[in-house]
Amino acid sequence: MNNLEFCKDLINFIDASPLNYFAVKNAKEILEDYGFKELRENEKWEIKKGGKYYVSRNDSALIAFTLSSDLTKGFDIIGSHTDSPTFKIKSNPEIKDEGYLKFNIEPYGGMIYTTWLDRTLSLAGKVSYKKDGKIKESLVNFDKDLLTIPNPAIHMNREANKGFEFNPQNHLYPIVKTITDEFEGGFIENLISEELSIKASDILDYDLGLYDRQKGSIINDMYQIGRIDNLGSVHASLMALCHADNKKNNVLVLNDNEEIGSRTAAGAFSPFLKDTLKRICFLNSLDEEDFYISMNNSYLISADQAHAIHPNFKEYSDPTNKIKMNGGLVIKTAANGAYSSNIGSNPRLIDLANSISCKIQKFHNRNDKQGGSTIGPIASSLLGIKSIDVGEPILAMHSIRELGGIDDHYEAYKIYKAFYEV
Repeated sequence: MNNLEFCKDLINFIDASPLNYFAVKNAKEILEDYGFKELRENEKWEIKKGGKYYVSRNDSALIAFTLSSDLTKGFDIIGSHTDSPTFKIKSNPEIKDEGYLKFNIEPYGGMIYTTWLDRTLSLAGKVSYKKDGKIKESLVNFDKDLLTIPNPAIHMNREANKGFEFNPQNHLYPIVKTITDEFEGGFIENLISEELSIKASDILDYDLGLYDRQKGSIINDMYQIGRIDNLGSVHASLMALCHADNKKNNVLVLNDNEEIGSRTAAGAFSPFLKDTLKRICFLNSLDEEDFYISMNNSYLISADQAHAIHPNFKEYSDPTNKIKMNGGLVIKTAANGAYSSNIGSNPRLIDLANSISCKIQKFHNRNDKQGGSTIGPIASSLLGIKSIDVGEPILAMHSIRELGGIDDHYEAYKIYKAFYEV
């Protein structure tokens, strides 16, 4: 598989993953194709050396692992996140307004609002319902052109190109259709019931988010699609684990809710990773002290995306650390601790990349810019393990369509695969 073929596989993965639940669903299917066996948190585990396993939580987070050696030697871990900025549908969402049906929404994560306007959108997510006397859950993807958020005309908003601020409470309701005064409501319930072949009255709850209907595309040596942050890291690390000659204790972590602070049962602040690693150790006859020895010998790559220098906004980048798209994987460092990279963790990855002739770049924010953070500092502080923050350089981060480099995605995969093997 060359870099272009691998990038097309990424696009297919993202197109099939409109929301976090689908990223995990598709990851499960890929893992099972490569011989990984599913475990469940509420059941006894039977695991053995040489085995390949995965466990999920909330259908939106997942941990996969291989066992091949003495666990006190530690785990080599790559962590990323499954969620991306979107708009979530609120309860009782239907609004009848001036002959239109609108949905009430709230922003999830820090998005660029304007990129969501004048696009063909749809909904996907998870639904809970009652059937045969039991509460059940199903994923839903309304695979059709369903709604849009139109701009006002320039004639009516002359400030549109002069720094006009969109208010999400007033300006960003998606429009579904035109209606008459006779419209009685129930549109979203009927939509769900038709999709799942259930009664509308059986619906108990739902978690639905908006997504862009436009498919991903290749632009010369770049690719453009939504949710590169952070499904690009999910795809590269997932395929690295599946393709690696796993002769070590390797772990893949896909957390949820990074875009809203990670403080959920599926987020990086949860005990999901620590409890899973401890459970693995205890099931292999290690005691509490052995577990802490294992953590001290472990290493985490926090894989999130990085900011490439923008040729139209060069002033946003650090003057001596200019990150180039298709220039290689980026190590992210921040003196304020927003990233976990440090002098103790960086050398291993740099040496590894050099050994397989892959490029490495180093990112620092400008001193007057407040950058984001990742799961790296969270996981390393909770577990006390060495950690490094890396990412592929992209443009338009948190836009509805982001832009990445074909070479960067393939090189990230090669580094992650080598990390799982060496």
